[in-house]
Amino acid sequence: MSTAFQSTYPRRWALSTGMKLIRWARRPATITKTREQKTARRRAARLQAHAAEQRARELRERDILRYLSQVRPFI
Repeated sequence: MSTAFQSTYPRRWALSTGMKLIRWARRPATITKTREQKTARRRAARLQAHAAEQRARELRERDILRYLSQVRPFI
């Protein structure tokens, strides 16, 4: 059994983890304005999705009422 490469994997793992940490530490700082823009975009998207959901619900209810008004006399 060879002992030449016994500690290669832990050393490689430690080096790659260290490089990831260094890369993370050197990342560009996020600007407050960027955070606010991201939050505003997320909020606008949420409001838009809610408005689309409301519109679909209103159209569904309108179609149901129209269908019932046309079908009810024949029941």
